[in-house]
Amino acid sequence: MKNICKWIGLLSIVVTFILPFLFLLGQVELEAMKQGLLIATVVWFGTAFFWIGSKESKPTPDGDSIL
Repeated sequence: MKNICKWIGLLSIVVTFILPFLFLLGQVELEAMKQGLLIATVVWFGTAFFWIGSKESKPTPDGDSIL
């Protein structure tokens, strides 16, 4: 599930960057761009919650996971 959330989050970031360029080229209306950016942002925060900051702690050779 972690990998799926990463790919969905990455896709939402890509949409966040592409939509303004499509608007500048006249391919997307202003309201459609705003709605798309809102949806992409909500999806990003929804998926990032599951995978950002959840690093698995691997023990060091000494057995201490802090070092």
